Amino acid sequence: MTHIEPLEQIEIAQHLGTFESGSPEWHHLRNQGIGGSQVGTIAGLNKWESAYTAWAKYTGKIDSEIADSPAMEWGRRLEAVVLGKLIDEHPELEVIPEVGTWQNLERPYQIANPDAIATDEHGNLIVIEIKTARFPDDWSEGVPLYYLTQVQWYLSTLGIQRAILAVLIGGSDYREFEIEADHFQQQADIALVERFLEAVESDQAPDWDGSESTYETVRKMHPEIQDDEVELGDLGTQALAALQKESEAKAEALKVKSQVLDKMGLAKRGLVDGQHVFSRQARGTGSPFLVTKKGQ
Repeated sequence: MTHIEPLEQIEIAQHLGTFESGSPEWHHLRNQGIGGSQVGTIAGLNKWESAYTAWAKYTGKIDSEIADSPAMEWGRRLEAVVLGKLIDEHPELEVIPEVGTWQNLERPYQIANPDAIATDEHGNLIVIEIKTARFPDDWSEGVPLYYLTQVQWYLSTLGIQRAILAVLIGGSDYREFEIEADHFQQQADIALVERFLEAVESDQAPDWDGSESTYETVRKMHPEIQDDEVELGDLGTQALAALQKESEAKAEALKVKSQVLDKMGLAKRGLVDGQHVFSRQARGTGSPFLVTKKGQ
């Protein structure tokens, strides 16, 4: 049972209920509003799904249900374990798990599903968010922007000023991050989401991007093949030129990656003007491969 008394401090949002992830009710709420995980997608920060794909789902052009994956399943299974570690690390906090789904009263489209909410020794509310990750790369410089946007959305929805994000990386590397409410970022995200909802309402697609997600979405939008022809004109010419450049760029990239690996020899890190840019990494007993540091 949820200990409701501390949650009565939340005055700008209403509790809609507690719904199992993946249930019909859960999917219905996702389709009716914008949750924290969708804000990063709309902002172009989600490496798995593009804003175009989100638009296609909200306009009903493709199925909005998310196919479960082993990573998603184990993320759910490990959530309680990571939350238990956070509780052990913070005896000063009263942690309330399973707080369900909340809707902002002023902006009904704004939905929050935090993993937990805590109160500190002064009675202040804290959003708790739990993550799992297989590899540490994305976390080398702190909370990835996609997750940071999600937490800020929760803080904005609920009117809470502080969050703790706990992540378990590789099954044994536990880390915590304190996140304070960034009202400038929150307002920017609200404006971005409202423009997205206007695009959904007007059936106006977002700008094209170069993501795999958008390409796969367009494939799903046109599943049938008719014995017909379409003159592509300038677009066809642009496509041919781009594909030729892609082929040449891939060959050039593979050539210089081979050269970099050879010059690094047995070294783990490769520097450019004194800055760590490249790494040699291996998984299991496999041969090392070249990784470029994020943001380079």
